[in-house]
Amino acid sequence: MEQYLTLRRHYLPHESDDALSMARALWLAEYFYKRGANSVTAGVNQAFGGEQVV
Repeated sequence: MEQYLTLRRHYLPHESDDALSMARALWLAEYFYKRGANSVTAGVNQAFGGEQVV
């Protein structure tokens, strides 16, 4: 539970500690994690001569 509150405070600092805000913060955390992983994958692919993925 404390991890959800920490995520909520990080991503949504002006929201309340209700279930909807924590769910939105969790969604944002997963979204940014996947976006970062995809960016790293695309960078490695481009660095080793693969096609540039848009």
